[in-house]
Amino acid sequence: MADTDIVWPVGTTAEDPALAARPLVFHPKGFLVAILPGPAQADRAATALRGAGFADRELRIFTSEQILADNARYTAQHSVLRRVAALTDDQETLDLYLGHARDGRSALWVHVTDDDGANRAIRGLAGCAALHIRHYGHRRRTDFRLQRPSR
Repeated sequence: MADTDIVWPVGTTAEDPALAARPLVFHPKGFLVAILPGPAQADRAATALRGAGFADRELRIFTSEQILADNARYTAQHSVLRRVAALTDDQETLDLYLGHARDGRSALWVHVTDDDGANRAIRGLAGCAALHIRHYGHRRRTDFRLQRPSR
């Protein structure tokens, strides 16, 4: 897979497609997300994953500020299709992700191609301060909840 073949379901960078060009319904596959107390812990977790064999292009850190700003930009798009999509998105997932961001937590997204990659990432995160880990597998979603958001 070429570097440009990873389509990240969240976040905005200069390399990403515009929010309007993304799928209407949030349904990622092949990603693992670790929620960490803050940017410093997310950086340490990313370093641990690099040590477990993950490349920089397979990792993305989003601070709470970035998560909330991306959500504000996404919801500000007032097209009819975007409003309908908001009704079909997994509200529990959005509430969880945004709740952690409102608590000041960071998210580390890891591109994993299969369950073995997800297991390797989870082992790599074992010594980190992860509060929640979610694996978006190709057949199912799996949660490892260590702490829920306060809001």
